[in-house]
Amino acid sequence: MNPGIDAAQIFSQATAQTPDAHKGQDPEKLKESAQQFEAIFIQQMFKEMRKTIPDDGLIQRGNADDIYNQLQDLEAAKITAQQGGIGLAELMMQQLIEK
Repeated sequence: MNPGIDAAQIFSQATAQTPDAHKGQDPEKLKESAQQFEAIFIQQMFKEMRKTIPDDGLIQRGNADDIYNQLQDLEAAKITAQQGGIGLAELMMQQLIEK
């Protein structure tokens, strides 16, 4: 399953750059990366929140339900991040642009 967001790639890019490495980069690319990072964070929040829901019920949940929920959480996280999210991407952008 390819979620469209590669956390390892974003992390490696972030750790490989020096504090001044973002200067001269396209602000749109920085914004997109910050939104992708925020989407990963939001998706993890959704995943942890879903763990609190009890599995017992009249209908047994299967592997297909888990995959569907993961895909649903992924899309919801992407959309949430693109529409302003929880403000994490905006804070990251402010910090990167100020330096």
